[in-house]
This record gives sequence, structure tokens and C-alpha cells, in this order.
Amino acid sequence: MFKNFSLALLLSNLLFMFSCNTIMKTTTFSKYSTEGLTYKGTSVYYNGELAAELKAVEVAYDNGKIVNEATFSLTSNKFNDIAINILKFISEQKKEKKWEVEIELKQ
Repeated sequence: MFKNFSLALLLSNLLFMFSCNTIMKTTTFSKYSTEGLTYKGTSVYYNGELAAELKAVEVAYDNGKIVNEATFSLTSNKFNDIAINILKFISEQKKEKKWEVEIELKQ
């Protein structure tokens, strides 16, 4: 599955996911704004421009629990700086189940 990704992209995604996990444990996203973000279907828009698209939905067994995971991919590296804002926004939209949301950055 990972042979289509460059090693650098894989490592940057892993680092970002680790960072998001750490941020979620230490803050409630309070300093990240979702202003300008909208959600339509499986896409997230920033000020009307497509910023992220849903790439995968998974069900996993993790630490004795069934978890739902959604992976979004940014459409351009210009959105890398607001990836956490997008993460917060998507997490707020997916409250009906406990979703683990991941964002793939672009290089």
C-alpha cells in the first residue's frame, strides 16, 4: 500500500498524525479557527476553494476498541498551514460517532 508514497511524504504524514494526537491531548483546539471552512459531501472547502477530500474510511480494532477512522487528503500544500484547523472542523462535523480523523499533507 505504501509503495506509491515517497518515504519523505510517509514520514511527514506520520509526524503530523503524531503531532495532532499530542495536540488533541493537550488542548481542545481552542486556538484554532474554523472560520472560512465549509463541508459539502466528502469535501472541505476553505473560503470556497477545495482544500481537502475524503480518501479513506476504515474500521479498526485498536487497544481493545472498535474505532472509526476517516482520512482526508489536502488538495495542495498551500493548505498545510491550516491542516489542524481542518482537523478541528472535520472533528466537529463527525460527532455522531467517535471518529479518528487524519489529514494527509502535501509536499
